[in-house]
Amino acid sequence: MTARQEAAAASSGARDARDQDEDGSGVARSSEEVAAAKTSRSGTALRGDIEGLRAIAVGTVLIYHVGITQMPGGFVGVDIFFVISGFLITSLLLRETIKTGTVSIADFYARRARRLLPAASVVLLFTGVAGWFVLPGAERATLGADVIAATFYVINWALALRSVDYLAEDAAPSALQHYWSLSVEEQYYVVWPLLIILGLVLARRTRISPKKLLFGILGVVALASLVYSVVHTVNDPATAYFYTTTRVWELAVGALLAFVVVRLRHLPRGAAEALAALGLVMIGYAAFFITESTPWPGSMALVPTLGAAAIIAAGCARQDTVVARGLSLRPMQWIGGLSYAIYLWHWPLIILAQAAWPEIRVRHLVLVGLGSIVLAWLTKHLVEDPIRFNPALSAKASRGLAFGGASMAVTAALGLVLHLAAPQLDEDAEVTGATALVADQQSEDWQVTSDPASVVTTSGEITPDPGLATQDVPLYYDDDCQIQPDDAQVDPSCTYGVEDGEQTIAMLGDSKMGQWFPAVESIAQREQWRLDLYLKSACSFSYDGVKDDCAEFGRNVVSHFEEVGAPDVVIVSQGSPESETRTAGMVEALSAVKEMGSEVVVLADNSTPTESKVYECVEENPDDYGACGYPAGEGREGRGTPALEAVAEEVGAPFVDLNEWICPPGLEQCPAVIGETLIYRQGSHVTASYVRSMTPMLHRALAEQGLTSTEVSQISVSDVP
Repeated sequence: MTARQEAAAASSGARDARDQDEDGSGVARSSEEVAAAKTSRSGTALRGDIEGLRAIAVGTVLIYHVGITQMPGGFVGVDIFFVISGFLITSLLLRETIKTGTVSIADFYARRARRLLPAASVVLLFTGVAGWFVLPGAERATLGADVIAATFYVINWALALRSVDYLAEDAAPSALQHYWSLSVEEQYYVVWPLLIILGLVLARRTRISPKKLLFGILGVVALASLVYSVVHTVNDPATAYFYTTTRVWELAVGALLAFVVVRLRHLPRGAAEALAALGLVMIGYAAFFITESTPWPGSMALVPTLGAAAIIAAGCARQDTVVARGLSLRPMQWIGGLSYAIYLWHWPLIILAQAAWPEIRVRHLVLVGLGSIVLAWLTKHLVEDPIRFNPALSAKASRGLAFGGASMAVTAALGLVLHLAAPQLDEDAEVTGATALVADQQSEDWQVTSDPASVVTTSGEITPDPGLATQDVPLYYDDDCQIQPDDAQVDPSCTYGVEDGEQTIAMLGDSKMGQWFPAVESIAQREQWRLDLYLKSACSFSYDGVKDDCAEFGRNVVSHFEEVGAPDVVIVSQGSPESETRTAGMVEALSAVKEMGSEVVVLADNSTPTESKVYECVEENPDDYGACGYPAGEGREGRGTPALEAVAEEVGAPFVDLNEWICPPGLEQCPAVIGETLIYRQGSHVTASYVRSMTPMLHRALAEQGLTSTEVSQISVSDVP
């Protein structure tokens, strides 16, 4: 053997050793390695207790996702994975810095590519293809984008952006939603090796101990992330769950442990036993007593995170504690060894099963979960390990990186194909909708046709495509002009229509008011008005009977009017049921606005269907849209209408009810489609397309109150934007 061959063999051997050490996502090494780790007191070798901890982590997640309610906090398994990953990866990087004085970025990412991408790519390809044929249209529409986001490990940010939209209230979870945690980890590991290199450079220049400097840097990062997590979880829980910045501290807790392994080795047996037992109790408490209503990942996430850290810390001292021996049992080792692949497979299988069989029960989902274990075993032995330990790929970092790039290119290409193949929403499509109900379009007093059934669409092509209904929303969402929960500040930049308009019209209320934006904005353009939005998710415009942030927002809006001047016309609506305190609060708020000189118009809540996903019913019944109607007696009035009517009477404001153009009188069933236009998207929200078709009706209603320069007779069905 030549010197070069010996060097290459040594290099390959070193890489193989690092491959055996590096495992940030919960997959075991061989049983021989686990056995060797059990006899070692080293905190950096893979140990039986960590393997068993992985089994607990994936087990809690699996139990939670199949719907077993006895473990409501099973989602904390992800937090456990973060701690394990932070500990193992940082241990690897620290060992490399001790041996070489630096970190090889190329080697690190090559190992990550061989370790993570084989199984991740297989599951992405399967989910993309299977999802295209099984998922409903609304989920198919975003499937391609989700495949691409998961491929490049940014899906957590995509999900965070999606979650801030009220549309998420009825939207089914993505079949690739679970990739969010992998995205958080990989984003962390893009930055962490670079910080280590920077720390080593600074240490050389300042003569500070590299280990102490890195520990200090990581400690600051962990503390900052924890504080941000607590604050952001309180202020915006919808996005906090997915943000990398709210999760980094959990990885950092595990990473900090890697710096103190040597000190932990000297823990007395009693202390190690107590620490491990405490950690297990903390994890158990989190899994069984934390629920979905617990703000997460705020301060309560410390419970499972520190619990996992306690078990790892105790294991650094000894592997013969009662907890470590229990975690090292063969079944725990076996599940722990498959945990990464189980995590990847279980969620898409559950989502696909629920899509294929909507009435599926928990006991059937348990079988699906068991099926994910079988697929995980096959994936590990047929895909993961053969690629991960392939001598040719591990011989050079460039080969591992090339493999990683090729894998990501393939899955990204599939995502692009799925995205391009999905129907695209045409926001400017011509619609008939409500105008088809006008009995005599030449009449000044429009009436609903005496035969509304003749224009109720029961089959055929419609606008929007049912699979795109959830995307058919007012354009102001693109401008973040609906104030989110826990935010009570007025955004004066949310202005539309004519900037220097002759008059100003303002929309006040929740998303049920906001849904009328396409019509109001079109009217504002024609009337040369400026349109200002004061809309807040799930908040009636009220001083009382609403959440604190809603009441504060209402007061802030009135204060804003006092500062800049009240609008000429205010149009208000909401979707909440009648409440004495809320009604009184709305009366007080609107009276204050009216006293400033504004003309107040109260718009009835639209007819409310009994089912929240009418669009899915329409998609599933292409030959009989009539199956998706709902009893007129139950929903024609609209859930929020009684309260609004009472408010209008108290304030002395005109009350405008346009529901005859949504659920025509004379029909026993309110239809899902009128004039080839789909009426509903999420919940009882009306599609932007159908709202556009009602523009002439709303314009006429305002004209009848003398609020427009346009005469009623000048408004025709052709005025649909």
